[in-house]
Amino acid sequence: MRCRCREKRRLLEMSFSQRTLLLVGAVILVAIAGIWSGEPLAGAWRWPAALLLLTMVWERYRLPRDFRIDRAIAPSLALGRPAGYRLIVVNNGRRRVLLDYQPDYPAALVGDSSLRRFRVASAETLDNEISLTPVKLGTTRLGPFYIRVLGRYGLIWWSRRIDDRLEVVVEPDYLDRSALLRGLGGGGKRKSLDKPGTGYELLTLRDYRHGDSLHGVDWKATARRRQPMVRVFNQEQRLETAILVDCGRGGDIHYQLLDRLHHYVNVAARLSDYAVANGDQVAAVAYAANIVDRTAMAGGTAALQRIRKLLAGLSPLDQESNPLAMALALARQLRHRSLVVFLTEMEHANASGQLLQAVQLLAGKHHVLVASIEDDDVGSIVKQPAEHWMGPYRNLAALEYLRGRELTRAKLLRSGVSVVTASARAVDHEVLQLYRQLRERSAV
Repeated sequence: MRCRCREKRRLLEMSFSQRTLLLVGAVILVAIAGIWSGEPLAGAWRWPAALLLLTMVWERYRLPRDFRIDRAIAPSLALGRPAGYRLIVVNNGRRRVLLDYQPDYPAALVGDSSLRRFRVASAETLDNEISLTPVKLGTTRLGPFYIRVLGRYGLIWWSRRIDDRLEVVVEPDYLDRSALLRGLGGGGKRKSLDKPGTGYELLTLRDYRHGDSLHGVDWKATARRRQPMVRVFNQEQRLETAILVDCGRGGDIHYQLLDRLHHYVNVAARLSDYAVANGDQVAAVAYAANIVDRTAMAGGTAALQRIRKLLAGLSPLDQESNPLAMALALARQLRHRSLVVFLTEMEHANASGQLLQAVQLLAGKHHVLVASIEDDDVGSIVKQPAEHWMGPYRNLAALEYLRGRELTRAKLLRSGVSVVTASARAVDHEVLQLYRQLRERSAV
């Protein structure tokens, strides 16, 4: 996506350069000297002042126009993933151009807004990469930018605001291709498990080993080889995963650049990528006081696209989350034993009580995983000495917060639920790691 911006006949703002300030100071000194010395030097300052003003007018008339600024950016960016856009400055004039560039990003983008100065020689093209990070989902503009150009004689910076209306779509994050390939059984196919005994497809025969079931012994092959032989079957592993994303008011709490909900959106998107790449079926449910949106349990690229569309439309709601009502509806939907992943908070007392009831309802038939983000700042508050009269109260509040989380975590673990609590940077890695372990052990 590219937008071209040229100098046009528009109102320009101006600011004096350091050279102009020095010249004005010199004119003032000439005027003071004329006042002290009297006639005929009393009005001598008028000539350099008039010359300076005429030079400014001529500089404005001769302002460089044979240059352009292009900004190029990908049509879509991944939420929370550092990206960048290209700033291309082309000088088609005969003289060197000295200009400053400063962007003004909207709230959905966080980037470097520092002033950049470019010296572009005649017939030269400069190509620069400027970094930014998208922090909100949806379609957003790259934002306007400001340029100022130094005049031909270096007297005035002529500046103006340019809005190129360049738009970009911010989507949920994705897994890198290398991470996807590491999770596949080979060649992008569904992972399979080779076991002796009964199965779906006969793979090979091998010697009997201690611990193998007698049901897997191939008696004909044993008679021919005159030693015990067992049949090895290729049994496909297919896992159904339901990802539940909490969209309640707690999702508006910020960790680093993203709020909690957007961190959960990225975890859900990456987990969906990984599951679909392994040939598994996935469903996504967004809930707050009630179910906000949901997708049916399915696999393949079409299912992944539906999940990403659901995730891309989520935003924190001003409602208390009710995981119990959502779990009742989900229990009727899931017909087979599945992996149920809760992406939710654990520190709120009411929410943790309903969460415990919800997971107990589902844990009888399904394997439940609860993932939550830890606030590193709260842990650092506990360790800080009290340097203010409010310090002890902050420490007590932080201790109560941590105590509530640990209590909820202990109750969940006693209910037979897998629990992942990690920082915002590590929670997705921990969830994927546990998913991979459960799948390899056929624990679901």
